[in-house]
This record gives sequence, structure tokens and C-alpha cells, in this order.
Amino acid sequence: MSLHGLLDAVVRDPALAEAVKAASDGHRPHLDLVGPPAARPLTVAALARSASRPVLAVTATGREAEDLAGALRSLLPP
Repeated sequence: MSLHGLLDAVVRDPALAEAVKAASDGHRPHLDLVGPPAARPLTVAALARSASRPVLAVTATGREAEDLAGALRSLLPP
């Protein structure tokens, strides 16, 4: 199931928009973000869609990595 439209709505949030801007401006070599588990896929997808550089998301377990990858597949175009 595609959730691309949901990402368009979520990036209007001021905190997420600020994080995307910080990641995209090129002034930081890295950006550490912490947030609730439900917001993580949306945040990573917004960063991946907007940043002109690779995005590395680190999870604590392999299961969390699989869940994140599945969520990203539905939020980002192939």
C-alpha cells in the first residue's frame, strides 16, 4: 500500500520541516534525531526525499530495521 500522500501532509509539521531543512542545508556533517517510534519512519522518509545526500537510520535490532524498511517502502516511491 502506498502512503506517499501521508508524507506530503506530515512534512508540514514545523519540527519536521526544521529537521529536513537542517539536513538539507549542507552545514552539518550529521544530524542526530530522537523521536517516538511511530514518527521515525515518517522522519526518515522526509529526510530521504528532501536531502541531497545519503540518509543512514540506525535501529537497535534487526526486527526494528525490517519494520523501518517496510514502512519506508510504502512512504517513498520505488
